[in-house]
Amino acid sequence: MLRLPRALIPIYGTTLADTLGYTLMIPLLPSLVRQFHVSDLMVGALLSVPALCSTVAAPVWGKVSDRIGRKPIIIGSQILTLAGYLVLATAHSFVIIFASRIASGLGAGGLGAVQSYIADVTEPKQRDFAYALYGAVFGVAFIIGPLISGFLAKEGYAIPFYVASALAAANIVFTWFFIPAFGKKEKPTSVEASIKAASAPGVRLVLIRQFLAILAIVCFLANFGLFLEHVLRTNVSAIGWLLALAGGVGGAAMIFVVTPLSARIGDRRVAQLGLVFSFIAYGILWFADNMPLFCVMLIFWAVGSAMVEPTLTALLSVRAKASERGAVMGVSDSVNSLAMIIGPAAGAAIIGLNPRLLGVIPAAAALAAIVLPQYKKDDEKEQRQKQRAKAS
Repeated sequence: MLRLPRALIPIYGTTLADTLGYTLMIPLLPSLVRQFHVSDLMVGALLSVPALCSTVAAPVWGKVSDRIGRKPIIIGSQILTLAGYLVLATAHSFVIIFASRIASGLGAGGLGAVQSYIADVTEPKQRDFAYALYGAVFGVAFIIGPLISGFLAKEGYAIPFYVASALAAANIVFTWFFIPAFGKKEKPTSVEASIKAASAPGVRLVLIRQFLAILAIVCFLANFGLFLEHVLRTNVSAIGWLLALAGGVGGAAMIFVVTPLSARIGDRRVAQLGLVFSFIAYGILWFADNMPLFCVMLIFWAVGSAMVEPTLTALLSVRAKASERGAVMGVSDSVNSLAMIIGPAAGAAIIGLNPRLLGVIPAAAALAAIVLPQYKKDDEKEQRQKQRAKAS
């Protein structure tokens, strides 16, 4: 196994802390509805607001990090994340909670500097593995975040956020003392160049599929707790366990299903199969009026999501020219942020009308992604790359 620089440890810690802010919130949303007497739509906006703020802040963080280095930006984003947790833990009004989510979103905008730092401190042969671990951290957060909320919320809804605050504070200290003050001064990619790189036929189709897939995932995931509270009358602890189950099944599928299947039939076909699994899951959601059937739906959803997300990212890396890969990945981040702005609010609006209709938008998005024209030109290139990787 490749040996990675120790400087990546606080980088992964930053990613974990930022993602925990999202996953800790999900099981607590029904309780916030009851405590502050607000609509489901307003609660869903709690998950859209950080994505919007991150979209706005990310270009600013990135440009500043090019000028002054990555470390000050990473620490700045960590401080904003810590502030968001502390405000959440002490909030006594819904307005204050919204303010905390704005701070968290601005902090998450620093993840662009985090991604750049990974490229700065790794050798080319280490980079794929380093970014794979970066993605795995997101999966870990989706497992432990809901469990932390479920267990600790029994002692009070503020407790999970105090624990997250302590983790964020420790991360700041660790980063301050152990991360090297290092950063490449590179010419930033222009918006025009990014759009041009993303307009290539194969790249454009993958980005559209990615938007539809992420929209479907976050529309359901962000309103997961609200659906369970309205339809199945579950508590915070049960919501946490179910989300952890989904994370565990998705992680196992990624290791034991997605990786070997991609090597055999290619990322494009695996992504297509995952979209079919997802569409089936969202269809089952309409009939899920008992816990066993909901768990069946959840397994289909977790496996489908695990098959879609990494394979679409891999397709982008193959179909983008090496000289344009950074620009394409930047557009990909923007596409993901846009989906994370629209999805939670749209799902919350549907929950307010009829919780059983939550699967309608995700199912429509998954179906649209399935029927999009296929771009097969780069399949042989993809297979050759996988064969070389397997041989080495």
